[in-house]
Amino acid sequence: MRYLPIIFVRGYAGTQKDVEQTVNDPFYGFNSGSTHIRVDQKENPQKFVFESPLLRLMTDHGYQPIVDNQNVRNQIQRLSGQLHKTIWIYRFYDVTTPSFGSSSVVRQEMEEIAKGLRDLIKNVKRTTGADKVYLVAHSMGGLVCRSLIQKIYPEKGEQAVDHIDKFFTYGTPHGGIYFEVGSGLLEELRDRFQLNNSDDFGPQRMYQYLTPYVKPTDKLPNNFQLEKLQSIESAFSPNRVFSLIGTNAHDYEEALGLSRKAVGVKSDGLVQIDKAYITGSHRAYIHRAHGGRYGILNSEEGYQNLQRFLFGDIQVKLSLSNVDLKEQNKNFYQLETRVALRGLPTPIYEQAIAHYCPITQELTRTDKPVPLFTAFLIPKNSASDNNVCRYALRLALHSFTKQETNWLRDSHLDQVPLWTDYLITDVLATDGTYKAKYSWNSNDKEPVTNLNPTSESSSNVYVAYVPLPERGQRVLGQNVAVRLEISRWQ
Repeated sequence: MRYLPIIFVRGYAGTQKDVEQTVNDPFYGFNSGSTHIRVDQKENPQKFVFESPLLRLMTDHGYQPIVDNQNVRNQIQRLSGQLHKTIWIYRFYDVTTPSFGSSSVVRQEMEEIAKGLRDLIKNVKRTTGADKVYLVAHSMGGLVCRSLIQKIYPEKGEQAVDHIDKFFTYGTPHGGIYFEVGSGLLEELRDRFQLNNSDDFGPQRMYQYLTPYVKPTDKLPNNFQLEKLQSIESAFSPNRVFSLIGTNAHDYEEALGLSRKAVGVKSDGLVQIDKAYITGSHRAYIHRAHGGRYGILNSEEGYQNLQRFLFGDIQVKLSLSNVDLKEQNKNFYQLETRVALRGLPTPIYEQAIAHYCPITQELTRTDKPVPLFTAFLIPKNSASDNNVCRYALRLALHSFTKQETNWLRDSHLDQVPLWTDYLITDVLATDGTYKAKYSWNSNDKEPVTNLNPTSESSSNVYVAYVPLPERGQRVLGQNVAVRLEISRWQ
């Protein structure tokens, strides 16, 4: 477990009123909690108190915030010896508010904000003595970080890896923001009038502030592939990036619900699901909205993914190997996944048909395993007394005929899966080696079968295969198995 200073970069403030509310908050929203979660298949609301990412980092890990005020020197002196466990808020909207003496409310350009973040990172490293920092960002804040990583650092002759250890994003529109209605007219109007820099979410501006040596006046090349917007390319390893993706459009109430209606149901209400990740990064899908009562930032699920990615000691990559689905010319298949950790009230990962994000295309590949989820585990936080980390992975395979219509919105709701089961796994790290046990819930309620490492294992990586139960093999293939790759994470 490695502790480094955390810098939080907040998201977009749509109006000047939003800017004023933001600058009134010492923590720019990182201190926002929630009291509601949705449970069961009907998504009924239930009381559940989540204190906020800021407070949980303080109580769980001993972090302390550095508040930007006149007493910052005294705060630093008081925390001497613990400066690696500090949280810094990047207050980039302060320069655009008259309440702090600004003569203009004109927004900074993305490149300027990214340069300011570079200055803050230099100051944090100098002040704390840390060699690197963790970047944590919500929404547009992730694009600010990417502009620094992909454009500003290279133009300064620097590498992001020399300053940033890990990068975590909540609901960031890595591929931009698009609308399901308007046939492109809404995007065109947004990018033409550039109200409050809203064109920062369109491909033209994203190309400019994510590409080294491209000027703000340069045009998007005609042959530019929009998928490249979600690539961090060689600027930073995607393995050190985590993209948290929201799938609950229904509960996003911004603009009286007009946002979610314009963006569509396959989103968190503002950012479409397939635009919310960096290619090759670690991902988790959680049923939270972009903001509000059921927001992604102020959620237990979000925090659990954050703390495990930043501070976890063990990495478990889960994939489905040797899938062999039948009659793919007549049927198509969708796989639902759900991951829960012992001691937690909510799943930390869920790809569901009802949430418009099941695993689909990957099931047709036969050349490599189907990625399921990467779990980051913290043994000392285990709910057991012996540091055993337990997680439960639910798999459910659904089949649809290619002649079905409206399958996504209607027929799947009452569809009974071809097969479903829970894989329950215990993982224990001892003196640099790993041990694991498993069971399928249909057979045993507790993990009882030892996993044996295969020849793919090495001194640093433990690889094992869990065969599916007989019913699972009948629908997914005789040799199908869940592949576990366990290694150290730091």
